[in-house]
Amino acid sequence: MATQPPPTLEGRYLHGTQQLDVARRGDGYWLDIEDAGPGGCAFSAAAMRVDDRLLASLQDWKSGAVLTVRPSHGGSVDVLSEQEDDRFSLAAFCRGGATLSGNYRPAAATTR
Repeated sequence: MATQPPPTLEGRYLHGTQQLDVARRGDGYWLDIEDAGPGGCAFSAAAMRVDDRLLASLQDWKSGAVLTVRPSHGGSVDVLSEQEDDRFSLAAFCRGGATLSGNYRPAAATTR
């Protein structure tokens, strides 16, 4: 049985008012999350691919914390912390109780 290549994660995704852009940059990837809503989230970081996931270090915020982008159903991606103990790490980049975590749908799918 042939193994399938990991899905491409490049593109633009939306989760409510938050927008995630994933782009290739050199040997790795660049993640950019912005929120124009009241949560006011802002996050940008280099990421590396491990299997079918992208991992971005949150070392500057908390030692050992990692943001993960992994494929989900229907072409969407989930943004979450790599360790359960760090689930609140993704709220540190937002205001008003918002968080970076969640299921982001492809932007093209939201314009139909």
